[in-house]
Amino acid sequence: MKKGDDVTLAVRLIHKATRKPVTDAVVTRTRIDMGPDGMAEMAAPVTAMPTSELMVYAFKAGLSMEGRWLFSVAAKVPGEPDTVVGKITFKVTR
Repeated sequence: MKKGDDVTLAVRLIHKATRKPVTDAVVTRTRIDMGPDGMAEMAAPVTAMPTSELMVYAFKAGLSMEGRWLFSVAAKVPGEPDTVVGKITFKVTR
């Protein structure tokens, strides 16, 4: 991804057991941090965005620096007793 103040992140939630996309999850928490281990002092705000693509959850974030970032998302998924948490590491370039 290219760095910027208004970068859109799009993710697809996949149910591990069935390998099918999750369409009706309720995202309860998101976080994006600089570095693969999540440096709290380099966290950026994340805002949920509407998307026209079915089964895709979109978010806007300010990715001000090049390097590796960690995006964490927690969601309530129908049929799952606990909140599901996923983490994605990606690289930001200029």
